[in-house]
Amino acid sequence: MSWELIPEGSQPGGRVPRRFPWGVPLVLGIVTVLIGLSLLVWPFFAASRILALLIGAALIGNGLATLVGSRARGFGMPAAVLFIVLGVIAIAAPELTVSLLVGFVAATMLFIGTVWLAIAIRMRQAIHWIFIAIPAAIIALGVVALIWPSLALIVAAFVAGLVTTLIGGSLVWAALALRRGNA
Repeated sequence: MSWELIPEGSQPGGRVPRRFPWGVPLVLGIVTVLIGLSLLVWPFFAASRILALLIGAALIGNGLATLVGSRARGFGMPAAVLFIVLGVIAIAAPELTVSLLVGFVAATMLFIGTVWLAIAIRMRQAIHWIFIAIPAAIIALGVVALIWPSLALIVAAFVAGLVTTLIGGSLVWAALALRRGNA
């Protein structure tokens, strides 16, 4: 089954409808996976400019993939344009990109740890020590990220690599499903 609503061969004149170009998401997925793997394999070598370039390229790749995938849905176009614009900004301003990324990681860790700790404390039933230890560790990591941004940069590079690899892998999987005609 193809992505068209009209069955094959039912077009006027017996024409066969065009199938979705599965090669485009396949190439974008492979490039996205390679970018993600580079962040996973070399997070400590990812200097600020290299990380900004890889994050910008990943955003642009994800934007292009979203653009290709949004042909059937109207709401994907603004997200695709936003990804591409953010990717260009990330590449053009690497210091800003890295400082925003480090600050975001630290703030997220502090927020998640604080909320989790507040929920654990409000639980009046038997509080197990793990419900206090894990959010306390997350808060401590957030503070460490604020104090030692280079360490936070490594963590951010690793997390970005993991997410980007997963997104690229899903693009490859979807492209292969399109090729088989399952989508």
